[in-house]
Amino acid sequence: MEVIDFKDYRFLKVCESPNIVISLKSEKQFCDQDKEGKHNLLNRAFGVSAFNEFVQVHGTSIFNLDSSTNEYDGYIERELNVANAIRTADCIPLILWNERNKVIIGLHCGWRGIASGIIEKALQNDELGITHAYIGPHISKDHFEVKRDFIDSFQEYGLNIDRYITVRDGKMYMDLRSLCEAKLHEKHIKIINKESHCSYREYDQFFSWRRDKNQSLRNLTIAWF
Repeated sequence: MEVIDFKDYRFLKVCESPNIVISLKSEKQFCDQDKEGKHNLLNRAFGVSAFNEFVQVHGTSIFNLDSSTNEYDGYIERELNVANAIRTADCIPLILWNERNKVIIGLHCGWRGIASGIIEKALQNDELGITHAYIGPHISKDHFEVKRDFIDSFQEYGLNIDRYITVRDGKMYMDLRSLCEAKLHEKHIKIINKESHCSYREYDQFFSWRRDKNQSLRNLTIAWF
């Protein structure tokens, strides 16, 4: 990984095939740009020919799969040099791909989306042949404090998450990454990073809703072949 400085903006470059870059806190904030501004900047910095971002609602609709909505918490992209962004401020930005087929999937994986099955939905077409995954910056288990009603909400979806809960000093903490990993392992998908950056702890790099509340902006995880 390397940090790329471009104009007054900073990006974390994760890998090149696919290209995955993450906007970092900078002198100017990338997330504040409108869509055209983001596209122009990404074109000059990385040469992308097109850019998409979405209205995310913690749901399971996926761009290029669902057509009856304008709200998407994921995308499937088969076109080359088309960059798509997942916006997060503590949720997991999950990038999945098959390098040979040049297929890339991006998912906004908050607890609601994971519980509702967005990962399973994105992977339901075996012809995509997804082989690898990157689990992006999100709130780590050391800072994701939850209450009993949170655990009960998963049970409404038929999911028991007790194995992902740690009790410390009388408080409960959720390991969102491990839940995501378990779902990927079921599909025999290789995760390229053993650890993820913590959006809550790394305050100088990432935005966090838990930490900053309504003052929080968004981290954009952008990917393309």
